[in-house]
Amino acid sequence: MVIERRKRAPASRPWITLDDAKLAAALPLLWAFALTIPERRWRALCHRLESIRAGIDASDLERVGHAAERIIGAPCASFERRAFALEAAAGATEHNLQVLRSRSRSGWNPLLQLEGTHHLDAALAAGSGAVLWVAHFCFHALATKKALRDAGYRVWHLSRPEHGFSRSTVGIALFNRIRTAAEGEQLAGRIVFDRDMPGAAAVAAKRVLARNGILSITAGDWEGQRIAGIDVCGGKLRLAVGAPRLARLNRAALLPVFTVREADQQTIRVVIEPALAVPMGGDADAALQGAAQAFGRVLEGYIRRYPAQWRDWARLELPAAIAPPGDCR
Repeated sequence: MVIERRKRAPASRPWITLDDAKLAAALPLLWAFALTIPERRWRALCHRLESIRAGIDASDLERVGHAAERIIGAPCASFERRAFALEAAAGATEHNLQVLRSRSRSGWNPLLQLEGTHHLDAALAAGSGAVLWVAHFCFHALATKKALRDAGYRVWHLSRPEHGFSRSTVGIALFNRIRTAAEGEQLAGRIVFDRDMPGAAAVAAKRVLARNGILSITAGDWEGQRIAGIDVCGGKLRLAVGAPRLARLNRAALLPVFTVREADQQTIRVVIEPALAVPMGGDADAALQGAAQAFGRVLEGYIRRYPAQWRDWARLELPAAIAPPGDCR
């Protein structure tokens, strides 16, 4: 599949939305839960909160549950679409509690396990920097940055103004700074992608890599003009190829990163996988498409092992018919 060129749209966002009002009402309650309830009880609490929300509007849960059922549920008679979707939604809500707890005096102090640092060390030893392409799992945003900071790595993160709780002008100003402040404590700096001036973020990112620095980018298609369609779990997933493009332009290593919580519900693993090949010569689109598909192959293994923690079930484009996988793990 060829790289798609997406037309650049101006940065436009609503001034305020109904979701902002709902968030303003919910945040004090979530903050109280984050500060007063032991973390070992968050999972059950978040399941209860999502069950209540589903009683009001279950449309997003239906989309997630339907996609997951087609991919991993077909051979499993015991697969329950609603239970799976609630588990996935609860993980996202629990991440919000992690963010809020981190802003307290005691902070958020999880059991983190960072693996694969030798891949990052090798990239830095080469002298051209490293691009961390971070998979979109429910605990990735804060835990990944904290694990790297605790291990002594200084990371710059490329994101957008809508990163956080809201996509409106008022919500970005009032609510998103809670999350960006929590993450900012773990970062060397944050580079904000301005859709009206995308070149500024690219220049800043190149400067980080030119200093043999570490740049992290979440794998998604929210921004960017070049989009790859990759094969994942029998469907198609769209990914912006800014991460491999920056790696190619700067001869930096491109390292996939996966952040998942283990079955003990305590340990969060941050895994740095081996560098993906990004050919420096030849056709640029072919190089970017190949790197994106290589990322997808690694991603699929994590989706199979931690399906409810993946955040992009609703974005996975499924064909009319899918051959069932060999097992339901």
